[in-house]
Amino acid sequence: MPKTFSPAVMTANDLLEGDAVWWTGAAWSRDLAAAQVAETPDAVEALSAFASSAALEAQVVGPYLVDVTLASGAPFPTVRREAIRADREPTFAYAPEPLEKAA
Repeated sequence: MPKTFSPAVMTANDLLEGDAVWWTGAAWSRDLAAAQVAETPDAVEALSAFASSAALEAQVVGPYLVDVTLASGAPFPTVRREAIRADREPTFAYAPEPLEKAA
């Protein structure tokens, strides 16, 4: 059964900082809301070809496409892993106080 079409955005990791970044159509952004959304199969195919081109090698590592939903008006990843990357926050609470050393 063929996969149902889903809009997509391109993501990667910044070459120098390692942060998750999103392609805006002109540059990379750390804000998913600024990402260029490919909303047609042809646009997804073009973005996929661009993701695999050598033109990005000096800026980012590992560009790939992420399926998104536009239900809220802004792109939001349909996969939990990508939602965590886009959130840019830890997934656990840090200890509120320094741990005491054992005597």
